[in-house]
Amino acid sequence: MSGQAVQQQVKVQQISKIAGDVYQIILEATGEEPLRWAAGQYLELMMPEGSPCAYSIASAATDGRTLELHIQCVPGHERAREVIIHLESAETVTVRLPNGDCHLGECPDAPLVLIAAGTGFAQMKAMVEHSFLTEHKHPVHLYWGARQPSGFYMPSLPIYWASEKGVNYHPVVSEPDVAGDWNGRHGLLYKAVLDDKEQLKGAHFYISGSPDMVYATVDALVEAGFPEESFHSDVFAYCPRK
Repeated sequence: MSGQAVQQQVKVQQISKIAGDVYQIILEATGEEPLRWAAGQYLELMMPEGSPCAYSIASAATDGRTLELHIQCVPGHERAREVIIHLESAETVTVRLPNGDCHLGECPDAPLVLIAAGTGFAQMKAMVEHSFLTEHKHPVHLYWGARQPSGFYMPSLPIYWASEKGVNYHPVVSEPDVAGDWNGRHGLLYKAVLDDKEQLKGAHFYISGSPDMVYATVDALVEAGFPEESFHSDVFAYCPRK
């Protein structure tokens, strides 16, 4: 299920700074029309000035009344600052959804490998929650990459998934200068996936990150023998390779 994207007014129910420079936004439907999306899709936030801003929906679709976003607002990122100010100052905002082909509307009957850099975790959070709701019967692997350990802005949630829900969680820190203070895996995210390739046979891969990160991951895994049709990313649509 992807559906035709439509514009809807939503209420800004909650804005919370959850860690560092990442905000958690809860939006609520204002009328009887539910919010419709498939786990992994994104919405566009219509801004008073300029083009819309796209954000992954960080929650699986349940009753269609509320949804969650994760917005990073780093110093110097003026557009993100404008988004937060708009959300803080408006009782309702306009969004357009659903968007994106990288989702679990038709979840494959296979293991899932979810690979996220930074706030790409939002998209994967929705997919993990969907796997619980649908009682997905295959292994779910979550690889979350951050430059520093503080980049895991919801640190306890995937640990809970691993201990109570059976998710295989692999946090990976990339910055070498902090590796000594980090007891977990470190290095490039796709190399951690490659290290585990024998455990991932037959899986479908969902990747969220920069175009360079996504294509580097795909190239490395295809070279390792995984079929190209097993990879899914919104990058393929908005930044196709020529």
